[in-house]
Amino acid sequence: MKEHYTTKTGVILEANIKLKVKKIADKYYSSTQKGIVITSGKRTSKSQAEAMYGKLVGGDKLAVYKNRVAAQEIKKSYDDAVTAKKLKPQVIQSIKSTIDSQILKKVYISKHLRKGAIDVRSRDMTPNEKIKFKTAALGVATKVILEVTPPHFHLQF
Repeated sequence: MKEHYTTKTGVILEANIKLKVKKIADKYYSSTQKGIVITSGKRTSKSQAEAMYGKLVGGDKLAVYKNRVAAQEIKKSYDDAVTAKKLKPQVIQSIKSTIDSQILKKVYISKHLRKGAIDVRSRDMTPNEKIKFKTAALGVATKVILEVTPPHFHLQF
Protein backbone atom coordinates (compact mmCIF):
# COMPACT_ATOMS: atom_id res chain seq x y z
CA MET A 1 0.00 0.00 0.00
CA LYS A 2 1.29 3.45 -0.93
CA GLU A 3 2.32 5.70 1.95
CA HIS A 4 0.62 9.08 1.96
CA TYR A 5 3.52 10.80 3.69
CA THR A 6 7.19 11.43 3.05
CA THR A 7 9.94 12.50 5.40
CA LYS A 8 12.70 14.99 4.76
CA THR A 9 16.19 13.51 4.81
CA GLY A 10 17.42 12.86 8.33
CA VAL A 11 13.99 12.86 10.01
CA ILE A 12 13.81 10.24 12.77
CA LEU A 13 10.42 8.68 13.56
CA GLU A 14 9.95 5.98 16.18
CA ALA A 15 7.83 2.97 15.13
CA ASN A 16 4.83 3.99 17.27
CA ILE A 17 4.95 7.52 15.84
CA LYS A 18 5.13 6.15 12.27
CA LEU A 19 1.85 4.32 12.87
CA LYS A 20 0.19 7.52 14.04
CA VAL A 21 1.62 9.51 11.13
CA LYS A 22 0.31 6.88 8.70
CA LYS A 23 -3.17 7.10 10.23
CA ILE A 24 -3.20 10.91 9.96
CA ALA A 25 -1.75 10.91 6.44
CA ASP A 26 -4.26 8.32 5.20
CA LYS A 27 -7.17 10.30 6.62
CA TYR A 28 -5.85 13.56 5.15
CA TYR A 29 -5.27 11.89 1.78
CA SER A 30 -8.81 10.52 1.70
CA SER A 31 -10.21 14.05 1.96
CA THR A 32 -7.66 15.91 -0.23
CA GLN A 33 -5.88 13.37 -2.46
CA LYS A 34 -2.64 14.92 -1.19
CA GLY A 35 0.14 13.51 0.94
CA ILE A 36 1.96 15.23 3.79
CA VAL A 37 5.63 15.97 4.37
CA ILE A 38 7.16 15.33 7.78
CA THR A 39 9.87 17.94 8.26
CA SER A 40 10.98 16.99 11.77
CA GLY A 41 10.66 14.18 14.26
CA LYS A 42 12.91 13.18 17.17
CA ARG A 43 15.61 15.80 17.67
CA THR A 44 19.01 15.96 19.28
CA SER A 45 19.85 19.04 21.32
CA LYS A 46 21.82 20.28 18.29
CA SER A 47 18.92 19.87 15.86
CA GLN A 48 16.59 21.49 18.42
CA ALA A 49 19.03 24.40 18.70
CA GLU A 50 19.09 24.73 14.91
CA ALA A 51 15.29 24.78 14.79
CA MET A 52 15.08 27.40 17.52
CA TYR A 53 17.78 29.47 15.83
CA GLY A 54 15.59 29.53 12.70
CA LYS A 55 12.61 30.69 14.73
CA LEU A 56 14.59 33.39 16.51
CA VAL A 57 16.23 34.69 13.31
CA GLY A 58 12.71 34.87 11.85
CA GLY A 59 11.61 37.12 14.70
CA ASP A 60 9.74 34.52 16.74
CA LYS A 61 9.48 35.34 20.46
CA LEU A 62 9.13 31.64 21.46
CA ALA A 63 5.68 32.34 22.92
CA VAL A 64 4.44 28.92 21.76
CA TYR A 65 6.59 27.16 24.35
CA LYS A 66 4.76 26.22 27.52
CA ASN A 67 7.83 26.51 29.74
CA ARG A 68 8.34 30.28 29.52
CA VAL A 69 11.42 30.25 31.79
CA ALA A 70 13.22 27.67 29.63
CA ALA A 71 12.22 29.49 26.44
CA GLN A 72 13.54 32.80 27.78
CA GLU A 73 16.83 31.14 28.82
CA ILE A 74 17.22 29.97 25.22
CA LYS A 75 16.30 33.39 23.84
CA LYS A 76 18.84 35.00 26.17
CA SER A 77 21.61 32.66 24.98
CA TYR A 78 20.68 33.59 21.39
CA ASP A 79 20.53 37.34 22.16
CA ASP A 80 23.85 37.25 24.04
CA ALA A 81 25.59 35.38 21.21
CA VAL A 82 24.18 37.76 18.58
CA THR A 83 25.18 40.81 20.66
CA ALA A 84 28.70 39.34 20.87
CA LYS A 85 28.64 39.18 17.05
CA LYS A 86 29.16 35.43 17.00
CA LEU A 87 28.76 33.56 13.73
CA LYS A 88 25.74 31.31 13.11
CA PRO A 89 27.48 28.04 14.17
CA GLN A 90 28.58 29.68 17.43
CA VAL A 91 25.09 31.05 18.10
CA ILE A 92 23.62 27.58 17.54
CA GLN A 93 26.27 26.12 19.86
CA SER A 94 25.28 28.64 22.53
CA ILE A 95 21.61 27.64 22.20
CA LYS A 96 22.60 23.94 22.25
CA SER A 97 24.59 24.46 25.47
CA THR A 98 21.54 26.02 27.10
CA ILE A 99 19.32 23.13 25.94
CA ASP A 100 21.89 20.58 27.18
CA SER A 101 21.97 22.32 30.57
CA GLN A 102 18.16 22.22 30.72
CA ILE A 103 18.08 18.52 29.80
CA LEU A 104 20.49 17.74 32.66
CA LYS A 105 17.82 19.27 34.94
CA LYS A 106 15.13 17.16 33.20
CA VAL A 107 13.68 20.25 31.50
CA TYR A 108 12.72 19.60 27.89
CA ILE A 109 11.79 22.70 25.90
CA SER A 110 10.16 20.53 23.24
CA LYS A 111 8.58 17.10 22.94
CA HIS A 112 10.85 16.66 19.88
CA LEU A 113 13.63 15.98 22.39
CA ARG A 114 11.68 13.07 23.89
CA LYS A 115 10.37 11.40 20.71
CA GLY A 116 6.87 12.75 21.21
CA ALA A 117 6.47 15.31 18.43
CA ILE A 118 6.63 15.82 14.68
CA ASP A 119 6.37 18.78 12.34
CA VAL A 120 4.37 18.71 9.12
CA ARG A 121 4.90 21.13 6.24
CA SER A 122 1.97 23.53 5.88
CA ARG A 123 3.28 26.17 3.48
CA ASP A 124 1.85 24.35 0.46
CA MET A 125 -1.59 23.76 2.03
CA THR A 126 -4.58 25.91 1.18
CA PRO A 127 -6.64 27.27 4.09
CA ASN A 128 -9.21 24.51 3.45
CA GLU A 129 -6.48 21.83 3.39
CA LYS A 130 -5.14 23.13 6.71
CA ILE A 131 -8.60 22.63 8.22
CA LYS A 132 -8.75 19.12 6.77
CA PHE A 133 -5.29 18.32 8.10
CA LYS A 134 -6.18 19.51 11.59
CA THR A 135 -9.35 17.41 11.45
CA ALA A 136 -7.31 14.37 10.37
CA ALA A 137 -4.79 14.88 13.18
CA LEU A 138 -7.23 15.52 16.02
CA GLY A 139 -7.81 12.38 18.04
CA VAL A 140 -4.50 10.86 16.94
CA ALA A 141 -2.26 13.67 18.20
CA THR A 142 -2.81 15.15 21.65
CA LYS A 143 -1.92 18.64 20.38
CA VAL A 144 -2.09 20.15 16.90
CA ILE A 145 -0.55 23.62 16.64
CA LEU A 146 -0.22 25.66 13.46
CA GLU A 147 3.01 27.61 13.86
CA VAL A 148 3.97 30.61 11.76
CA THR A 149 7.79 30.87 11.94
CA PRO A 150 8.57 28.81 9.95
CA PRO A 151 5.08 27.75 8.79
CA HIS A 152 4.26 24.18 9.88
CA PHE A 153 1.96 22.07 11.99
CA HIS A 154 3.51 20.88 15.26
CA LEU A 155 1.92 17.66 16.51
CA GLN A 156 2.43 16.14 19.95
CA PHE A 157 1.59 12.58 20.89
